[in-house]
Amino acid sequence: MTQALAAFNAHGLVLATDSRATRFGADGRPEYFAVKKLFPLGRRLAVLSGGAGVSVPLSLALKAEVARRRGLEDPDDLLEFALPFLSRGYARHLEAHSPGPEGLQRIYFILAGFSPELAPPGYRLYLLGSEEGELPLRLSPPANQLVMPRHLGMEMRLVKVLAQEASLAELLAISREFLEKQAQAKEEVAPPFYFATITPAGYREVVD
Repeated sequence: MTQALAAFNAHGLVLATDSRATRFGADGRPEYFAVKKLFPLGRRLAVLSGGAGVSVPLSLALKAEVARRRGLEDPDDLLEFALPFLSRGYARHLEAHSPGPEGLQRIYFILAGFSPELAPPGYRLYLLGSEEGELPLRLSPPANQLVMPRHLGMEMRLVKVLAQEASLAELLAISREFLEKQAQAKEEVAPPFYFATITPAGYREVVD
């Protein structure tokens, strides 16, 4: 299970995620390993994925296709391209593989970005997902903060600090604290953690 969050205000956009992934051995027991789940898509765009393991190769395929096409620099244009692209990729995966353990077919992607052409502050967060293999991927209403899986306490905290115009440094510190607490409480969440920011200057990975 991936624990991820994303949020933005006038200072910029923050993305954060753990790196634990799960596979099951021949005996059915879970095996844990680390994998990166957060990738830039050009200068001011990014994708963060979670859920079923295929979300990572699909994110990498999206990254390669965005680089190949060029010109996909606006978050809304990215959404228009990524939604059918990722839905088709997930459909091919489901056709080729038998269903995984119950509850592990859940998959989601957070698309994030900035464009000076958008109304201030110019940021977008989009959540695309499927709970049990439903297709196409479902688009949730846009928001200025996302916590996946949902965590009401953290969501309420983000709403408060975003309204107070917290700095990017403060948002990063809150994100790190949340991931550390989740890792202590849940075996499925573990470091290393990955963080990134998006501002008008571009995407920047924050080294943990």
